[in-house]
Amino acid sequence: MTFEYSCTDEFLKAVWSHLRAYTTISASNARVWYVAAPAVCLMLLLLGKYSGYHWLQTQASFFLFGSIVSIPLHIGFDTWKFSKWRRSNFPHGSGDEHYRVIANDEGMILAKPGSFETRLAWHVFTGFLQNESITIMALSPHRPFYFPTRAMTAEQSAELKELVAKHVTGRKP
Repeated sequence: MTFEYSCTDEFLKAVWSHLRAYTTISASNARVWYVAAPAVCLMLLLLGKYSGYHWLQTQASFFLFGSIVSIPLHIGFDTWKFSKWRRSNFPHGSGDEHYRVIANDEGMILAKPGSFETRLAWHVFTGFLQNESITIMALSPHRPFYFPTRAMTAEQSAELKELVAKHVTGRKP
């Protein structure tokens, strides 16, 4: 199975949407802290106010202010991280470069004709996710390969799912 795709704005928006929507509730996820930190600080502020602990009220008000002010900084950091990923993976902008994916029983070949070719055996993949806009093949939770689902025909998509079911063990990235 072979198909080609190019980096379009629609594809990049789908990747960004996936990255923003994929949220696990854990202490390592910054988006959880957007809500948790101000909520805890507000509770401490109210506890200090109504229990008569002035020092608790003062400290909680400083932390509440800091946690609310830092939310735009975290959102800006997420945007910067995505733009850095985009520049490193698609340095010439969207639509200018074409990529090729070849999948067979031995593994996958990800290539940019005339530039690079990466051969990966199936055992290196830890996860697979496919929706109507993007397909993700994960080497680890932090090292995925994205490509547009629309670049494949229905038969190619079914063949890729069959190959993944046969060779990749793991959960969604």
